Amino acid sequence: MNKKGNIVAIIWMVGILFVILIGALFLAFGGMVVDWTFDEVLPEISSIGMVGSSNVSEYSEYTINPVNTVVQSFTWLGGLIYIFGLIGCLGLAFAFRFTGNKWLMGLFIACIFMLVLASIFISNIYQDFYDGNDDVSDRLHEQTMLSWLILYSPLVMCVIAFLCGVIMFTGEGGEEQL
Repeated sequence: MNKKGNIVAIIWMVGILFVILIGALFLAFGGMVVDWTFDEVLPEISSIGMVGSSNVSEYSEYTINPVNTVVQSFTWLGGLIYIFGLIGCLGLAFAFRFTGNKWLMGLFIACIFMLVLASIFISNIYQDFYDGNDDVSDRLHEQTMLSWLILYSPLVMCVIAFLCGVIMFTGEGGEEQL
């Protein structure tokens, strides 16, 4: 059994789950900032009117309004990206499938424990922004699916990690003989 390769597979799996969690956090805050920017800038650009011989309001209708439509869809697009990332991790678990021994299962559980602690930390930070009484909180409330996934990320990560562990450690072959 190639223990070094199996350790690398475990580290990759936990690392990818952590990157998905951090990416979702950046996606939520980035989408919020871009959404706020477009909500502030679009009315101003649309009201400029004629500048020299160019009608800036008409140009903004053809260029900035379609981009604003895409930005406004970030509220559900971020959640879909997060879910597809988690489904991709389950698919990756099939690629890393091997017959685990007790030592590798312990390493996997220890790494997942650290991942869940990190997700609790990230979830608490996100909840501080989410429960506020300002414009940031209102914009985070608009991102319903992604906000729910980040707020409940400890539970989501536990379930995904459990499924990945079951998939990875039920590979073909028998137990290692001592």
